[in-house]
Amino acid sequence: MYRKLEKIVFLLVLLGLLLASSQLWAESLLAKPADISPRAGKSVLLSLAQAGDRLVAVGERGFALTSDDHGLTWHQAQVPVSVTLTTVFFATPEKGWAVGHGGVVLNSDDGGRTWKKLLDGTQAAAIELEAAKHADNAESRQNERRVRNAQWLVNSGPDKPFLSVHFFDSRRGLIVGAYGLIFATEDGGKSWRSLMGNVPNPMGLHLYDICIVGRDVYVVGEQGIVFRASDDWEQFEKIETPYKGSFFGMQSSLNGDLLLFGLRGHVLRSSDRGESWHWVDMPQPVTLTAGTRLGNGDLVLVNETGAVLRSTDDGKHFNPVSVENASLFTDVLQSADGALITSGIRGTTRIELQNNSGNS
Repeated sequence: MYRKLEKIVFLLVLLGLLLASSQLWAESLLAKPADISPRAGKSVLLSLAQAGDRLVAVGERGFALTSDDHGLTWHQAQVPVSVTLTTVFFATPEKGWAVGHGGVVLNSDDGGRTWKKLLDGTQAAAIELEAAKHADNAESRQNERRVRNAQWLVNSGPDKPFLSVHFFDSRRGLIVGAYGLIFATEDGGKSWRSLMGNVPNPMGLHLYDICIVGRDVYVVGEQGIVFRASDDWEQFEKIETPYKGSFFGMQSSLNGDLLLFGLRGHVLRSSDRGESWHWVDMPQPVTLTAGTRLGNGDLVLVNETGAVLRSTDDGKHFNPVSVENASLFTDVLQSADGALITSGIRGTTRIELQNNSGNS
């Protein structure tokens, strides 16, 4: 019996050391600037954004790159952290934000050439704990769980990633991430407040993407969850969907139809703000990782096998686009000259769309 107790104590101590080392590792990467590497352009890149005509890409090891020739060549930017950056967004050609592992939020005021840190996971956890303790329903059993969860965020350190960022203008922005993290700012990211009490997500399911359609704000995540807020994006409501797997993104057509996509190639379409959903038949049962709407209104989705799928009928049908040297794609957008740019595990790829046909 004593040997069993000794083994249990040893395992608990080992677990504590592993957690402590993980926390210290995350903190060290948050304090270490990204290495300048000639291989940065061929590294794993996870997100793309347009800053005017400039393209900006971010990814592993804190790498951020810019291109002023529509994705033909890329130049590495100065970044103050070495954690993986998951998403980048620009509200103006100069002002942009990137989020990532360690709960980091970065800001650029020069079109992505240089970046500074605004927030990290330690600060975000403290903000949520303070919000939970002073919530209007602070005495309720529901909020007791929120306080416990917030204390766990504080105790476990800055190892929770933010996974999506959207700014409505140069001051008002929203970030979401793992374990239900959701924060808002009204001053460009100088200060943040937690919205975790404003979203009916008691299990703390991961939140993967933000989509703005008209005056509605949608947040999508794991286990088929979709949340919607209108106008002031203060109070979110849950929208039911017929799928309980993860959704990794949402796009909208020119007329406002919604397109949800995610695990195993599942795609749902709604023409009534998510009140009802209809399945879209896809060519492959392969996880869809990202999407975009082209300048002419066509919708494009990419998947983890490197397939590019295009719809010319508001997302009702999709057909493949011919791609050379395909690999796992993580994001997609259209550059100012009309080409399609993807990010992935081998850097970026440029695809000339005029050589491809859409739906018939």
